[in-house]
Amino acid sequence: MSSFDDYLQREDPWQQEQQAAPKPVHINLSLIAKRNLPASIADGPHDELIAAIMKLTHVRLDRENIADIDNLEMLGPVTNVYLQQNQIKQIENLDSLMTLRFLTLAGNQIDKIQNMRMLDELKFLDLSENKIESLDPDELPKSLMILNLTGNPCTHVINYRTSLLKALPNLQQLDLVEVTRQERLEAGCEVSDTSDEEEEEEGEGEEMMGGPVVFGQDGDDDFLQLSADIILESQSRTQQYMALHEHHMDEIEEVRAQSQLTMNTGRSLKDSPRSDGSESKLSR
Repeated sequence: MSSFDDYLQREDPWQQEQQAAPKPVHINLSLIAKRNLPASIADGPHDELIAAIMKLTHVRLDRENIADIDNLEMLGPVTNVYLQQNQIKQIENLDSLMTLRFLTLAGNQIDKIQNMRMLDELKFLDLSENKIESLDPDELPKSLMILNLTGNPCTHVINYRTSLLKALPNLQQLDLVEVTRQERLEAGCEVSDTSDEEEEEEGEGEEMMGGPVVFGQDGDDDFLQLSADIILESQSRTQQYMALHEHHMDEIEEVRAQSQLTMNTGRSLKDSPRSDGSESKLSR
């Protein structure tokens, strides 16, 4: 068998990666401890482990091939949860996280927004690069200040942005674009005419993007990374992965074309008569 034929019989690298994908993972105590606690505590006495878990405010569970949001009731007063780049299909079981203010579910397989209205403290939500086709703005908490839905089919629906502005009175940024006073007016939203309140809102929006943000009496440094470190990183990884896939496909197409050219050349030599009128050796 020729090297061309051998190469063409190999599986597409994209298919190989899909077939080699690990089995879905479920959230449990061990996984939370491994990702968020020092090894000395994660592998230590059970009572010390539980105490440490209950003190966590930031929980990172990204890129673990997690299939379902579950078993989060073991956590304490968590404010930030990172679940991006998993295999999650449904938003659920968040009712135990009433102090949650920062949630990223980017790069999953979610097709519907639900079970979030009770999260009255949530300020930041990243649902980019999912499969959300239709959108009910009333399913989102009114407290949201930053929302990212880029990469979802629902962003192409007529009046998509207007409907969200009307439903979310505190929204400062939508899909990486700042919400302006003029945009709210054009959407038919109620906008205060008091200049002091306008300046306060604009200043808060600027802080959300470039400086410390204080909600109530608590500061949250993670808001310094809202667009740059989480949303843009997630999108960059997706783009790089797709570019690699396209490169592999281009290589395969090139090899196929070369193989076809070689076969066509061989047939041409076989079928063409020689100049002295005798039959080509290839046709004998």
